[in-house]
Amino acid sequence: MFLLSSRPESRSSPATTLSGLVLLAGYIAFDSFASNWQDALFAYKMSSVQMMFGVNFFSCLFTVGSLLEQGALLEGTRFMGRHSEFAAHALLLPICSACGQLFIFYTIGQFGAAVFIIIMTLHQAFAILLSCLLYGHTVTVVGGLGVAVVFAALLLRVYARGHLKQQGKKVVPVESPVQKV
Repeated sequence: MFLLSSRPESRSSPATTLSGLVLLAGYIAFDSFASNWQDALFAYKMSSVQMMFGVNFFSCLFTVGSLLEQGALLEGTRFMGRHSEFAAHALLLPICSACGQLFIFYTIGQFGAAVFIIIMTLHQAFAILLSCLLYGHTVTVVGGLGVAVVFAALLLRVYARGHLKQQGKKVVPVESPVQKV
């Protein structure tokens, strides 16, 4: 809604707008699938460390394979040797990523995928609003309506869950296709 409500002089071409919308839809679909898949894996008593190992092991394999195919593995290693600050940052990044993954897996394991999705949606909405404040972007009425829709949906979900719990009904999470398998 932010993109579609921007001023005409700041609009991008229809081709980039379409590809951006396709990428955004893919991100939302895969992001939703990933947390539900992780939620289903917790049902099989798989630990977060096991999940992290599997994901990161295959990520490393794909990265090394790509670097080997491009002939850039040796040059990348040399670059890290010449630039120690880059090497330190390159080692700090996966440590921070692993800590973040542990928090993600803990949240999904303790509270479920739905709570994690709510947290991430709030995070992204606040990031957009903070970006508008810091960089002086104007929020149009349609863009503001988009933010209001996101917050209204989140508040409605929290209210509905609380209302069902108050009535003593079991709150049943939305079943994903993965959980049916």
